[in-house]
Amino acid sequence: MRIKQLQLVIRLAEEQRDAAATQLASGKAQWQAAQDQLEQLQRYQGQYVAQAKQEAQQGISVQTLFEGRRFIAELDDLIMKQRQAVEQQASVLQSLTEQWMEAARYVEALERLNTLRVNEQQRVLDRQEQQLADDQYAMRHSSPDYTMA
Repeated sequence: MRIKQLQLVIRLAEEQRDAAATQLASGKAQWQAAQDQLEQLQRYQGQYVAQAKQEAQQGISVQTLFEGRRFIAELDDLIMKQRQAVEQQASVLQSLTEQWMEAARYVEALERLNTLRVNEQQRVLDRQEQQLADDQYAMRHSSPDYTMA
């Protein structure tokens, strides 16, 4: 593969890596939003339970107590579902992280290959220049000098 072709492949790989980075950032934002919502539900449940205990000490009806327990059970269910959503987003985030890392490693490998190719091409050019200089030197010193006659 020629250097210009390799540079095109590198550019395309960089675009893929950048797209993977964008997806990773989006995945992180979605995970964080799910995590924030879970924490908000947990805080709300804690506040509600604390308030319900305080009200229960002052005396409440059986109906109010029953409704409060039902509401707490609904909050428990919501929290469980939100934990599952957080875990799912974490799994997606892990996958996106691996995709980005793979794309980044591929770009690095291509860049190393490009560096090797450029260095090899430079060595070939240096050898050719040296051979030309050697040939010119040999021609000057081995051919008879016709200007002395």
